[in-house]
Amino acid sequence: MPQPINVIISGVSGRIGRRLLKLVIDQPSFKLVAGLVSPNSKHLGKDLSLLLNQDGSNPTGLLAIDSLAGVKADVVIDFSQPDGFDELVDYCVLSQIAFVSGTTGLNQDSFDRLSQAAKYIPVMWTSNFSLNIQIMKNLLQILRQTNEDGVFSITETHHIHKKDMPSGTAISLAQALSPESNMTKVAADAFQLGDVAIKAIREGEVPGIHEVTCQLPAETMTFKHESHDPAIFAQGALNAAAWIHGKTSGYYDLNSVLMG
Repeated sequence: MPQPINVIISGVSGRIGRRLLKLVIDQPSFKLVAGLVSPNSKHLGKDLSLLLNQDGSNPTGLLAIDSLAGVKADVVIDFSQPDGFDELVDYCVLSQIAFVSGTTGLNQDSFDRLSQAAKYIPVMWTSNFSLNIQIMKNLLQILRQTNEDGVFSITETHHIHKKDMPSGTAISLAQALSPESNMTKVAADAFQLGDVAIKAIREGEVPGIHEVTCQLPAETMTFKHESHDPAIFAQGALNAAAWIHGKTSGYYDLNSVLMG
């Protein structure tokens, strides 16, 4: 039987992090070695089981930590905040640990850092770990190539707790249609990336809805992806971690996972 993959979860107390925690604990092909939280987190120093059960039943024996000094693992799976992203990437490079991240709201400097890291370790970043979103991006690229006169727009809807706007997924969908374009803010909830208009809505506890419309002179096409449970993103990231484990250094995306 192969050895389990040793995993660190960064952002373990977040919406996706908690779901990842449960998946890693429940799947024998993975072994949790650490759960990272921010230095001001109320969960710092407490057993990670408290993130799943308020009574602390079935303790993991692992405490939530805010530093990975001395911690070794095979893969870091990151769903945290942009503040500690660069430090986490540097840690992975220095420790020669594969890095899988779904953290959004990053600036260009962080993406540049990630590209540099990919020269030394295997890296995968995506705004959405649903394989169907990757398929949707691939389809949009084909649609743009064959419908140059199409007018494209995106509407994204998320829960009220989501801090970044528009969503990273909406940006990546727009970039599939208009690569190498800069995004500008045209209103509180409206953005423009190249020739693609993006509308952002925050309401309730919606896990995520993305709708892309292509308006043509004689027809309209609409592509819609609606997540019903955020667990799909956690499972997708875990699948990506299993895929990237043992790979050579490089910058990978979900197309790599799709192709096996």
